[in-house]
Amino acid sequence: RQFILMAISGSIGAGLFIASGEALQKGGPGSLVLAFLIVGLAVWLTMCALGELASTIPARGSFYDYSVRFVSESWGFAMGWNYVVNFMLIVGFEITVIVRLARYWVGADASVLSSGVIAAVPACHVVLAVLQCFGPKWYGEAEHFFGILKVFILTTFIGTAVVIAAGGTPEAGGRGFENYLHGQAFRNGFQGSISVLAAAGLAYGGTEMLGLTAAACAQPRKVMPLGAKLVAGRILLCYCTALFALGLVLRPSALDSPEIANLTASPFVIAVRVADIPRLPDIINGLLIASVFSMGNSAVFASSRALAAICERGMGPRVLSRFSERGVPWAALLVVFSVAMLAWLAAVRNGTEIFEWLLALASVSNLFTWMSINICHIRLRKALRFQGRNPDLEVAWQACCGVWGSYLAAVMIVCIMIAQVASAALPPVLNHDGTLYFIFLLRGILGFVVVAVFWVGHLVY
Repeated sequence: RQFILMAISGSIGAGLFIASGEALQKGGPGSLVLAFLIVGLAVWLTMCALGELASTIPARGSFYDYSVRFVSESWGFAMGWNYVVNFMLIVGFEITVIVRLARYWVGADASVLSSGVIAAVPACHVVLAVLQCFGPKWYGEAEHFFGILKVFILTTFIGTAVVIAAGGTPEAGGRGFENYLHGQAFRNGFQGSISVLAAAGLAYGGTEMLGLTAAACAQPRKVMPLGAKLVAGRILLCYCTALFALGLVLRPSALDSPEIANLTASPFVIAVRVADIPRLPDIINGLLIASVFSMGNSAVFASSRALAAICERGMGPRVLSRFSERGVPWAALLVVFSVAMLAWLAAVRNGTEIFEWLLALASVSNLFTWMSINICHIRLRKALRFQGRNPDLEVAWQACCGVWGSYLAAVMIVCIMIAQVASAALPPVLNHDGTLYFIFLLRGILGFVVVAVFWVGHLVY
């Protein structure tokens, strides 16, 4: 029950509800939906590969355990720490997004916003800590509740968007397919289209957490393949259909206006606000805060257990691998919450710009994680053939597209990585300030540098 709902709605957070706004503004609704379909296909193929890996060889550390086993210890070290650092930063980011969403009710006054941060950040830390201290069982119960909430939000928005697009409100953001037909679908041409891929890479991040959750289940060989199948439905309904509906009712040009863009951090709230539907924006904004909090909860769960797992392997201080009787990695949790204090940056000047750097890491980090999973699946199949065994008979569950699906996913991910670098080198709106351009380019390639440092550092050490 819990695992099924996690497969459908788990890891949906600020990447979808917040980052999609900037992506819509830069690339238009056509680019937005197309990018999420392309990245979604790569993610689904990756989850099928992870399903075959996890059902055949269950591993407590999930995919980076496979990196050590099927690639090399140095690559496993790089993937493990890449994943841990990524999700520790995501915890702080999600808390910051909660503050930004709450700004919808209090306005953009700096003093009020700073006071809100002072109150919200420690409150979120306390609630997240309490949820984690009850162990995996209660984490699953909490995510089950939040999962129902996310499905409700998305289905409500999709239904509302259809009504708005059909002209059922006094001030609709669009009529029919107007936003897709009149020059707004693929905004800023090629540069706009490839810039959206970064948002998709961020939004799908965390899908691989099913591997960690499956390892904690009583029957990982049974639940992981089921989760891999359900991910396809999640991609089509929760991501692509919801974003298609968003494109119906919110013109990209509307987000060019600072007055509208500053209403709230979420384009979903802006869409219903522009349509002039009483009270609904407040309801959706409140539900989005709960959903983003859920992603923060998932990020704490993933980063703490991933940190404990790699430290247990000797890839970090062994003291961080300690668990309580309830199965809570308390030492790792202390580190995670310490890093999550970065959420205080929301209260300082240029805090948003600082977190844009942190989020630049997240998209590339996710791509490396997915690439590594597919490589491990390919090498598992090759290892079985090398030993004279039939892979189709040896694996507990076969990936839907077999090993060729992993080859296709790997090629797609490499292309997306190239597009990420191209997007940094060719931004949708070219700024002729050389310093700003260099900073933008550096931010785009920072994730590659971090992985290279971890990998080469372990090789040298």
